[in-house]
Amino acid sequence: MRFKKTALWAIIAGLLTALALTGCTGKILPVKCIGVDADYISILQWEGVMYYDDTGPDPAPLGKGKEIGKITYSKSEQKCPHAGLQDGDATNLKTGTLLYEVEGYKTSARLWAGDRLYEARNNPDANTLNDLLDIEGKIQTVRFVSGNDGSDLMDFTPEANAVFIREFPKLEYLPFEQLYKQTKGWVGDKYWLEIEMTDGSSIGITYNTLSPSFNPSAYATPELAELVEQQRKLIYAQ
Repeated sequence: MRFKKTALWAIIAGLLTALALTGCTGKILPVKCIGVDADYISILQWEGVMYYDDTGPDPAPLGKGKEIGKITYSKSEQKCPHAGLQDGDATNLKTGTLLYEVEGYKTSARLWAGDRLYEARNNPDANTLNDLLDIEGKIQTVRFVSGNDGSDLMDFTPEANAVFIREFPKLEYLPFEQLYKQTKGWVGDKYWLEIEMTDGSSIGITYNTLSPSFNPSAYATPELAELVEQQRKLIYAQ
């Protein structure tokens, strides 16, 4: 079964880096202690990489590799959690949750935390989107999905699909907070897309039409920007 996710995750993914600095989902609280009932986005940090919970409504068809560590600190268990995240920290996972490799992917791209799949969204050592996501040679299909409920709208044509598969992993990665600042808030209309992998899992991505760019965060090349717009028009030509 293809791992289906909704557009909600694309929205959350775009905000993770900025929100991690506040420690909660958009609430910049004036008090030092936020309490154990804070409404956290589920993220964790391991070996300098920030990951978000990408489990979705259906289990991902990916195997677990070897155990690599465990969560040593959970913000949700603390009355006065420390700011930001450190290696071994999580927002919602319980202390002691075991971390595992994801079969077929680099640890820097995906992790299992217990039975939940976590996907990288911020890696200071990444230079390209492939460095971040480990997707080169693994993409099968790219499609537009609804921004309302995540339902399928249209797959890219075979020709466009081939170009996207070749070019998207090579895009230069930059942390989302940099993209956010450079585009003055990443304002503009958004398209929601889904990349389906050959292993049956998928990755939700967002495209900004005003400052042609993606999240996971990278600027689109002129070729990719034109391709996305051309493919989008085909939805309404049917």
